[in-house]
Amino acid sequence: MFTADLQSRLKVQHLMVLANVGRYRNAHRTAQEMGLSQPAISKIIREVEEIFEVQLFERGRSGMHPNGIGEALVARAVALLNDLAHTRAEIEAITAGEIGHLRLGAIAFLSPTLIPRTLKQFASEKLSLTLDIHEGTSQALVSQLLQRELDCVIGRYVSEHEHALDQQILYYQRFAAVVNGDHPTLGRSDRIALSETAGFGWIVPPSRTAARQALSALFMQSGLTPPRVQVESSSLEIIKAFLLDSDLIGILPIEIARHFVAEAGLRVLPFPIEYQPAPVTLIRRRGEQSAPSIERFSRTVTDVAARLASEAGDHVIK
Repeated sequence: MFTADLQSRLKVQHLMVLANVGRYRNAHRTAQEMGLSQPAISKIIREVEEIFEVQLFERGRSGMHPNGIGEALVARAVALLNDLAHTRAEIEAITAGEIGHLRLGAIAFLSPTLIPRTLKQFASEKLSLTLDIHEGTSQALVSQLLQRELDCVIGRYVSEHEHALDQQILYYQRFAAVVNGDHPTLGRSDRIALSETAGFGWIVPPSRTAARQALSALFMQSGLTPPRVQVESSSLEIIKAFLLDSDLIGILPIEIARHFVAEAGLRVLPFPIEYQPAPVTLIRRRGEQSAPSIERFSRTVTDVAARLASEAGDHVIK
C-alpha cells in the first residue's frame, strides 16, 4: 500500500527540492535556485514529509537541516536525479546511432593505452560509445559511483563500502624509477645501486598510494633511509614536467614509464622495484542490472586489459 502510494504521489519536483535543500540547507536559497517562492518550497517539503509520514528537516533561524532520515532521503533523491540525467544522455546516444553513453571514473596512473584500445575495439566491431571520463582518486570516484554520478570506475581496490561494490581485477602494475636523459646517475655503469640515488630528491604520488608504498618498501627492504620527497603530485603532466627539467627521480607504473620513455626521452633507472604488484580493478555497483553499454564496456575493457598484460610481460624495462 505504501509503495503504491509513493509511486503515485512522489514527483520529480519533490526530488529536486530535496536535493537542493540538502545542498543549501536553506529554503530561501533553494527557492532562488529553482525559480520558486520560499512558501512553495516549504509546501513541497511538507508534501514529502506527508508522503513518508515522518519529519525530514529541522527548521530554524540558521536554515533547514535534514535529520538522519532526511539525509538518507536526500542522498537517494540525488542518486535518482543522476539516474534520470544519465537516462536522457543514454537515449540521446542511442538515437545518434551509438550503443550508449558511459560515465567512467579513472585514476591517473592507468596504462595510457587501456582506454584508447578499448574504444578501438569498439570501432573494430562497428560500435560507437560516448565516453565521459572523470579523473580522481579511487575513494572519490567510488563515492561518485555510489551517488550514481558514474557508471563504473577503473582504480584501486576500495575497502570502504565494499559490500556495495563489485570489484574485478583487470591487471597488475609494477613500478619503475624514472629520470631525465641527462640525469647524473646515468652513464656510470650498466647497473645502478639504489644507494646511488640517496642524494637526489624524489617526485612521488601522495601517501597511501600503491606507487608510494612500493617506493617505501624498496628502501626498507634494502636497509636504506627512505628517500627525500621533494614534490608530491598525482598529476602525470606535473610529474613529467619536473622529471624533464630537474634531477628529481620519479616512480611510475612500468607501462606509463614506457610511454614517457618513448614520448619524452625519459629514462628508467636499471634496478628492479621488487614489491607486490598493485592490482587495477574495474569497480561497479553490486546487485543491479546495468545498461547494455556498461555491460559491453566491462567485457571489452577486461579483454583489452588481459591482452595488454600479456604483451607487457612481468619484467622491468631497461
